[in-house]
Amino acid sequence: MNNEKHIIQHVINGHTDQYRLLVERYQTGLIIHCENIMKNRSEAEDIAQDSFIKAYDMLSTYDDSKASFSTWLYRIATNKAIDHLRKHKRVIAIDDPDEYADEHAEVELFDDEIQALRNAVDALEPPVYAQVIKAYFWEGKSYQTIADELGITTNTVGTWMRRAKANLKEVLA
Repeated sequence: MNNEKHIIQHVINGHTDQYRLLVERYQTGLIIHCENIMKNRSEAEDIAQDSFIKAYDMLSTYDDSKASFSTWLYRIATNKAIDHLRKHKRVIAIDDPDEYADEHAEVELFDDEIQALRNAVDALEPPVYAQVIKAYFWEGKSYQTIADELGITTNTVGTWMRRAKANLKEVLA
């Protein structure tokens, strides 16, 4: 998104107040994404806030040729959420080593499942299916917003969403 690149460059050049535009754009979706991982709204909000802070601190290292800003931001949030879960599991493990082994395996499995889902979404054909899935589920955008951004109707967004979900069910089954 060209406008996004412009905002990022302004922030890097010292117009730090512009960062709020990125926060406003991604906050809802990022909290939802974190809540899907954390299963706790309050922790998800904390992780999302920490992720925005880390992204701000590391903004000068962001490379738009490697990933979109949203992908980069969501990766930061995913890593922070998983780190939080692992840290929490270690605290539990001190009391019960067997419980730690089981729960640690679950976190590893969860990490693998997230990666498998991301890979499956990235491999969707046509690529616009991946785009609508990411926009809706990972960025928290409405069908109307997605339609406006892609220059299509909301019915088309719905059709692509249904087809993408059907493809994902087949691939991940």
